[in-house]
Amino acid sequence: MTAFPALKDADIDNILAYISAEAAKPAGGGAKGAPEAAGAGAKEEPGSNSLLFGIITLILAIVAVILMQINSNLNKLAAEKEGHEKTEPVPFYKNKAYIALCIVVLFVIGGYFTIQGAIGLGRQQDYMPEQPIFYSHKVHAGINQINCLYCHSSAEKSKHAMIPSENVCMNCHKAITEYTGPELFTAEGKKVNGTAEIQKLYNHVGWDPKAGRYVKAGEPIEWIKIHSLPDHVYFNHSQHVVAGKVQCQTCHGEIQKMDEVHQFADLSMGWCVNCHRNTKVQFAENNYYSIFEKLHNDVKEGKVKDVTVEMVGGTECQKCHY
Repeated sequence: MTAFPALKDADIDNILAYISAEAAKPAGGGAKGAPEAAGAGAKEEPGSNSLLFGIITLILAIVAVILMQINSNLNKLAAEKEGHEKTEPVPFYKNKAYIALCIVVLFVIGGYFTIQGAIGLGRQQDYMPEQPIFYSHKVHAGINQINCLYCHSSAEKSKHAMIPSENVCMNCHKAITEYTGPELFTAEGKKVNGTAEIQKLYNHVGWDPKAGRYVKAGEPIEWIKIHSLPDHVYFNHSQHVVAGKVQCQTCHGEIQKMDEVHQFADLSMGWCVNCHRNTKVQFAENNYYSIFEKLHNDVKEGKVKDVTVEMVGGTECQKCHY
């Protein structure tokens, strides 16, 4: 080992202290408390390079055609110089080799876009419909720090997160009759009158804010569903929220910063599987995983450092399809 005679004992102590401090930091350098699976959505998917490879292939094919044409012209010039008779080359648009090459290239490009279109059927990433009432999660969950489970209470109790009833809204808006927060804008940049949106809520539930009572029968607010999974896919919110301790932002993005909610992830099978492969289960002191005795013993013996969802059957077909 190389000696460093210039280092004093104090310098060595400082180096060791720095190494210990760095080793104690969480892996990945992420913010404390941030969901570990949040990075899964940001990872580049394997299919994202397909278009790049396709473009490179097309460029190389064009270069090959150009080189073939140059070679033909050079052969013609060489033959003329040597006095050999050289038949006129077949025009490009009549050359069977070129025609076949063009057909193959078009077939590959057409096949690529056809496959991508078929894979994307039913997916609606970034879908952001206009809702009957402009409800800002940024104001409610962000500025006012209302817990997600206050409105979506069944997210930790059932399969569905549930759209809150108007009664939940009125718990606050019986007292809050006007909007005094920061200016609101739609995705198109149109200014929104927050007080007028609260009045829409009153119109739906039949509440008279001046009289302080309900004056007519209410009618449901026809919210437009944003996140939809195919009928053959089983997803249980409570299993993820309670057993998996997954934060809402992992699947829904930074919901506390959205004025208008949009679908953050593509919710594809690959996206879910990658999350299950990378997400570490909160294994210790979690009664839901008490049946996995072998894994518990492996963790105690140091054979396994972390337990992922995949290790507890999270990538088995029956988990989502049955």
